[in-house]
Parts: sequence; structure tokens; C-alpha cells
Amino acid sequence: MLRRYTYEALEGVGDADLGQWEEWSGFAFHVRRRLTPDEAKQVGPVLDIRNSAEAYRRTAAVRRYLPGDWEPE
Repeated sequence: MLRRYTYEALEGVGDADLGQWEEWSGFAFHVRRRLTPDEAKQVGPVLDIRNSAEAYRRTAAVRRYLPGDWEPE
């Protein structure tokens, strides 16, 4: 059921033909999908922010929703 809801929510977003990955964590169903070229123009290039000041800034913004010992990669 979660898989169906996920795909309904993603309808019209991204391009699965360019790449798509699914993961079931035992708690949530995740889909990672490549952006369309038009979407990529809007958001800019993909960046790896792991272990950066940007990663820590983003983590601080959502810290209250994360497990107490969670840290960004």
C-alpha cells in the first residue's frame, strides 16, 4: 500500500527512465528518482553535501524530528 501511495504522490515528478531506486526500510517506502532536465534547471546541479556546513545547517532545521543520536553522513 505504501508503494502505491508513494507512486501516486510522485506522479508527474522526475523521470524514472533516467534512473529510479526503491527502498523499503521496514518502516517507510522510499523512491529516489532522477529529475527531468527542466526540473534540474530549476534546482541547479546535484551536490554532495555530506559532512559539510550545509548538511549540518539542514540537520539543525529538522533536528526535533530525528532520533537523538542521528548525525548527517
